[in-house]
Parts: sequence; structure tokens; C-alpha cells
Amino acid sequence: MSLKKKLIFITVFLIACICIYIAGDFLVEFLEATNQPLIEIYHSPTKFSRRHGHFTANICGSISKQAKEVKYQLNGGDWIEVRNQSPRVPPPLFTIEMTSDELKNGPNTVMIEANSIFGKKKSIRLDFHYDSSPIQLPVKVEWIDTNLDVQDGYWETFCSDSGWRVRPKPGFEGYDRILAVTGSFPVGRRVKTDLVLRYKIGEPDWDYGFGILPMWGGRPDTKDYSPRRGWNFSIAWWFARFKALGMEFSYKFGDSPAQWVGTYRKFIPQYNTRYFLICESWSVKDDDGKHLYYRQRMKWWTEGNPEPEEWMELKDIEGAPLPPGEYAVALIAYHCQVDYGPVIIEPLDR
Repeated sequence: MSLKKKLIFITVFLIACICIYIAGDFLVEFLEATNQPLIEIYHSPTKFSRRHGHFTANICGSISKQAKEVKYQLNGGDWIEVRNQSPRVPPPLFTIEMTSDELKNGPNTVMIEANSIFGKKKSIRLDFHYDSSPIQLPVKVEWIDTNLDVQDGYWETFCSDSGWRVRPKPGFEGYDRILAVTGSFPVGRRVKTDLVLRYKIGEPDWDYGFGILPMWGGRPDTKDYSPRRGWNFSIAWWFARFKALGMEFSYKFGDSPAQWVGTYRKFIPQYNTRYFLICESWSVKDDDGKHLYYRQRMKWWTEGNPEPEEWMELKDIEGAPLPPGEYAVALIAYHCQVDYGPVIIEPLDR
């Protein structure tokens, strides 16, 4: 065989090997895709408590790569496209957000439909009850109930030596993993819990943080934009950017610049160490009962140490006045794995 023929043979052989390799990969991917469900529901509570303003009732899950169209319908209304968008809801995750104006007091039904690139179709019906009645404090959540009111991501309860706890499901940590503890209510609140940092995720220079949202007002945005881009909250947490414990008030509408004000003090948390957190948040009013500003204070200490006497304090009027109204209580895990014990919310007589 001449050298030329040998080169042609080798070239054809190599091309054939590459084609077989690519076809094999495609076949594996095809078989995996066709065996995966088009839609997986992670959280669809059977009951939602009171919503207000931009604080929404959410259904969370994931969408297979084979899905080419996913849409949902609330109570027989218009069909709405289900969209992914980073950093809140990166593929394959999805979050359906329903406002109080869209919900009916009592029974509600969501239909979700998906079509695949291979011609498969999937329909899911989800029924839930919405209760718009005022939240009655005190509330104690002990995480025995797995009917979690998740805003984004995938959370789970588990039983440890210290009792039932809640956390982002390992492997599903990410940006702003938020779990609502209560529905919306207007009065001042005192929130108590314990929390344990397990590990952070991502690159070494990634921000991460963990704590609570004593006032969670949801995600302000234009009506038809989804997933929503804004936020409205007070927070009490540890934040890696400042290597400090602290508090913030912050408001952001859609893609507009955020307003925020915060106070921090240096602190380095230890992994697998139990910390206790107490935070009080309330509206300061004038003599006629008109809202002036929100005020918040926090204590944080390590298990085995006494509760400190001093509070860290902050007012929203110093840089990010929040809209007066009703706010939920929520937990937040930002680019890290953290678990929480029971959460107690008591009314503040202020």
C-alpha cells in the first residue's frame, strides 16, 4: 500500500472513530434525557399563609434539558411561560411566583404543562389552599412539617441529635436560598433561632452569608417580569464580604440600583459551631400613630457563652427607608450550607 493510500486510510479511520464517539455521546445524552421527567416539583405547599405586596407564594422545581416549552396557569387564567434566569433561578431550576392579587382565599389550582424536543408532553395539577387571614403571634416552627414555604431553591428538614432542623438540600446551595417561616404581618417582631454553618460553595473569592430576614417583603418588579429581580428586606446575618456580623435594610425595584444601609462588626464564624441569634424589628411611629421609620437590633452569640447584654442597632431611615406595610420572616443561606433549629417569632409591644 502506497504512503498516500495509508494516509487516506488513517484519516478515514480517525474520522470514523470521532463520529462514533460523538454519536455515542449523543446516544447516551438522548437516552438520559428521554428517561428524565420533563418537570420535577421540589416544593408545592398544600397551604400558603398570608401574602402582601411583592411577597409571593412560590412553587419551586427543575426543568429537564429536553423541555422546549414550559408554561403554567393559575385558576384557569392565562397561560404564562416559566422562565429560568441567573443568578436567582439558573437552569434547570424554576420558580413560579403568585401574588396576593392573583390568589383566591381558599382553594387554588395551578396547572403546569411541558413539551419536549422529542415530542413528549407532561401535565401536572397542583392544588393548594390560600389563607389571607392575619398571622397570629407568637409562632414557633419546629421543622417537623415538611410542607416548606420555599421562595427559591430546594430545602429539606432532617432530624439531628438536637432535634428537627432545616437546611438547603446538599448540592442545591446557591444564590439567595430563601425559606419563608411565616406569612406577612405588620406588627413588630422578635425572632429567635440557632444556626450552624457547615461549608461554603464556589470559588474562594465568592461572597457568602447566612442568617435571617426578620422583615421579608418579597421581590418588587414589574408585573409581567419573571423571575423577579428586586428585593425588599431587613437582614441579620454574617457576611463574608465584610468578614463581619451585621444588619442591613435594603430595597431594590426590578433592575434599578439598590438602596441599602448597614452596620457590621468583625467576626469570623467557625464551621460546625452552634450560634444563637435574636433580632427585634419594629416600626417607629409619631404621636398620631404615623409610621416614621423601621428600627432593628440584634444579638448573636456562641453556644456555651452567655447571651450578651449589648445590642447592635440600625435604622432604615439612615439610608434605605423601606415601604411601611406587612413583612414575613424568612431564613437565608447565600452560597453556603447552613442548618437552622426551631424559629420562634413573638410580638413586640412597641
